[in-house]
Amino acid sequence: MRKIKELKSTDLTFKLNASQFNFKTTDDISGYNGIIGQRRALQTVETALEMPQKGFNLYVCGQVGMGKMPYVLSIVNRLAKTKPVPDDVCYIHNFENPNEPIAIFLKAGLGRTFKEDMNRFISAVRKDLQKIFQSENYEKERTIITKQYEAKKNEIMHAFDKHTTAQGFKIRTATDGIYFSPIHNGKVLNEKEFNALDENIKAEFKAKSPKIQQETHEIMQKLEGLEKECAIKVQNWQSNMVTYVVSKNINELKIRYKGDLKIQNFLYSVQEDVVKNADKFKDMPDNIQNIPPQMRAHAKPWEKYRVNLIVNNENLDHAPVVVCSNPTYYDLFGKLEYENYMGSIKTDHTMLKAGVFYKANGGYLLVNARDLITNMTIWEAFKRVIRNSELTIDSSRDMTTPVTMIGIKPESVPIDCQVVLFGSEAIYQQLSNLDSDFKKLFKMKADFDDSIDKDTDTVRRTIEYVAYVTKKEKLLPFKSDAVKAIIEYSSRCAGDKTKLTAMQTDITDIIIEASHIAKVSEKKSVDAIDVVTAAEDKKKRYGKYNDGIMKMIEQGSVMISTSGSDIGRINGLTILNTGDSSFGKPVRITANTYMGGKGIVNIEREVSMSGTTHSKGVFILSAYIGEKFAQEFPLCFNASICFEQLYNGVDGDSASSTELYAILSSLSGVPIKQGIAVTGSVNQKGEIQPIGGVTDKIEGFFEVCKMQGLTGEQGVIIPYQNVKNLMLKHEIIEAVDKGMFHIYPVSTIDEGIEILTGVKYGTYKEDTGFEKDTIAEKVYNKLKKYAEYAK
Repeated sequence: MRKIKELKSTDLTFKLNASQFNFKTTDDISGYNGIIGQRRALQTVETALEMPQKGFNLYVCGQVGMGKMPYVLSIVNRLAKTKPVPDDVCYIHNFENPNEPIAIFLKAGLGRTFKEDMNRFISAVRKDLQKIFQSENYEKERTIITKQYEAKKNEIMHAFDKHTTAQGFKIRTATDGIYFSPIHNGKVLNEKEFNALDENIKAEFKAKSPKIQQETHEIMQKLEGLEKECAIKVQNWQSNMVTYVVSKNINELKIRYKGDLKIQNFLYSVQEDVVKNADKFKDMPDNIQNIPPQMRAHAKPWEKYRVNLIVNNENLDHAPVVVCSNPTYYDLFGKLEYENYMGSIKTDHTMLKAGVFYKANGGYLLVNARDLITNMTIWEAFKRVIRNSELTIDSSRDMTTPVTMIGIKPESVPIDCQVVLFGSEAIYQQLSNLDSDFKKLFKMKADFDDSIDKDTDTVRRTIEYVAYVTKKEKLLPFKSDAVKAIIEYSSRCAGDKTKLTAMQTDITDIIIEASHIAKVSEKKSVDAIDVVTAAEDKKKRYGKYNDGIMKMIEQGSVMISTSGSDIGRINGLTILNTGDSSFGKPVRITANTYMGGKGIVNIEREVSMSGTTHSKGVFILSAYIGEKFAQEFPLCFNASICFEQLYNGVDGDSASSTELYAILSSLSGVPIKQGIAVTGSVNQKGEIQPIGGVTDKIEGFFEVCKMQGLTGEQGVIIPYQNVKNLMLKHEIIEAVDKGMFHIYPVSTIDEGIEILTGVKYGTYKEDTGFEKDTIAEKVYNKLKKYAEYAK
């Protein structure tokens, strides 16, 4: 039998370069707050953010808690300082198309100036006009003009009255027109008196009536013409005064903004509108809440002269950097607000509100991808802005209700900002596969690993990061051995002695907890034992399910044996994930073999409790047995495999080698040592393949062995490739050192079965077959006998 390979305690010890820990406490070293390692991802971030071309937006991929956001922010803040401050954005009223407000762009700070200039203009014009309208000269001049035309009207009416009297009619004027009464013998007749006249006399009056009516119509036209002429003269006189007042206040603005055609057109339109609506400036109070909303725009015409400054960049020193933590539709793209008063709705350009796309224009926008794709309306609008490089505030629909609102359509604003999305690998793959636009718009991907290589540089940076956290959080200083324990904990989180975890939040949490433990113990600094205690306490907090299973094993409710031998029964190792934590536990796997033709039956698969990966692993077992033992006869056997007392389903192939050992034991009749548990995947050639969670699995089985009593015969078989992943508790390393617990790395099924049974596996020779009294010979003979019976 071949020599059994076994790991020594020195193989399990976590090694660090002592020269990097020649400090007393973290107070003696400078801190570092940044990404550790991740060279590929960091280079991608810098490259992407330095490329302003369209489509080179960045997707930052990785788990939450790596410090990606602070790092990207540091880069964009640095690059933003090399870019100019973007223009302010204002919306003004469109006098030609009131439902289409006009966007204007002014250098940073001038937007506020323009807004204040227009506010001052409105106040000055209102004040000056009210002063004019309330002056005695205004009323006096208006009265003079009016009296002139009244005199002309009276003169015309007097002459007409004399004319009609001579014709036998008397004029009577009323508010609704001119009426005539007949005159007979110098007396004005009423209707009764007229009817009593002789028919010949009445006929004479009736004959004259059409001519008088025609003349009356002509007189009425003359009077109306005089009234219009009077109104025009009053209006022209008033317009001249208003024009003078407006010109006095607006000419300075025309000169100040002479370089902007949109503003020039706006100012000329304002001037014309003030003159046109001059009467509405008379005695108009500021508080008009009692006026119905639909009338307010007419009641206060100066409101449309106001400037809506939706983006004010005057306080920026460089291009903007905006982090959108709540990417709702309105937060991203802006909105149009409405004023509701007793069922009536009013809105105008002053109620436009900017979203973060407006504020990030000319700079950088950072958004969480998950928050975007949960609402496809938002995601489609988000892509449209990036693709078209322009943005319009869409007021046609309130995103919170299905009711369509008829609002206004403001002029589009060109958008030029670089977008950085933060998300997981799963979201990236989902968008890449299902959204044809995604890779066109986000051509750069910075992929942050969950773990980083443990080398001199990353260890040094981790030491400095511990120092940074202790100083930032005002914690107790960490001694050098405590920092070593932190780095060991980091490798444990990474699941690899050659790696460190990239999850900075996990490291920060354990630093804070260790400091608290030391502080409670009234220490002045943190020792390694405090770090170990913090890690153990953290695991215990989520250990309810683990403790429950251990209790059931102790009581015998869950049957696990760590001593003795048995045929077709073996201890496998599994990982149980509770969401908050994961832990390893042994599970009894049994195999029964008998004559038949079904081959290997996976009981979990038969009752739909097996995942696809586990089912694949079971099929591989048939292939291995067929190639190894069925070259001279067909396989004619049944083998049933079961994970005993496991009721929540099975997936993964990490127990495939364990299942194969149980089948070989059942076929050969050779018992398996129950004190040795197994984990590892196997391929069709019998080669052992690496698996995940090896540290948790070993520690879970060790707990059971310790509870039932360490005998010195217990241990685990693991794939040799997983040796580098071992980050075991010091308690287990001590047990290995004392020979009370064993860890066997294997590369083939042959090695594993010999450790489990103490019997040589055996090799095959063409002339003599399998070696005598070996596992392989016993299996071969059993299968051959089954085949002969099946003939």
